[in-house]
Order: sequence, then C-alpha cells, then structure tokens
Amino acid sequence: MALRARVLLAGSEAPTPWQAYRAHRLLARDNPQVHLPKLALAAIELTRHHPVLLRRDIQLCLLDEALEAAAAIAADDPFRPRALARIRDEHAKRIKELGIPMS
Repeated sequence: MALRARVLLAGSEAPTPWQAYRAHRLLARDNPQVHLPKLALAAIELTRHHPVLLRRDIQLCLLDEALEAAAAIAADDPFRPRALARIRDEHAKRIKELGIPMS
C-alpha cells in the first residue's frame, strides 16, 4: 500500500486532492517528518473539493486533522516553524471562507 502511495505522488500526473490526502495520511506513519506537513495541507485542500465541499461536518473534521498533523511535527524539525506558519495560515483562510468566527 505504501509503495502504491509513493508511486501515486511521484507520478507524472498530479493526484486528485482525495488521492493526495490518502497517500500522505498513509505515508505519514512511516515518514512523519516529510508527510505530516503535506498531510495537513492536503486535508485543508480537500475541504475545497466535491463531495467534501457539500459536507461542512467533514470539512471541520479535516481542518481539525490538519491542526493535529501540524502539532505532531517533531519539535526538533528545522522546518517546523515555517511549516506551522503555512498550515496555520491556510487553516485560518479556510475557516474564514467557511464563515466560522475565530476564537
């Protein structure tokens, strides 16, 4: 399964948002340093696409998962601050687009 996910992401054709999300979710188990930030961004991106776009509850779950993935990035990862900033920015943008007040 992991090999299939790697091939999908490395292929000449871009994966769909759903495929990218699933691949990064699977690969984050084996290589969290690389795939947790990508999983977070893929989860946020997936909230903008059908059929997820029609389900606010699923969108909110994916946004929560994005923050959990971001929080799981190793504290000693030198790219963590930049990854967290980007993930938080994308998350805040999506929350605003959904009309959810920030607390």
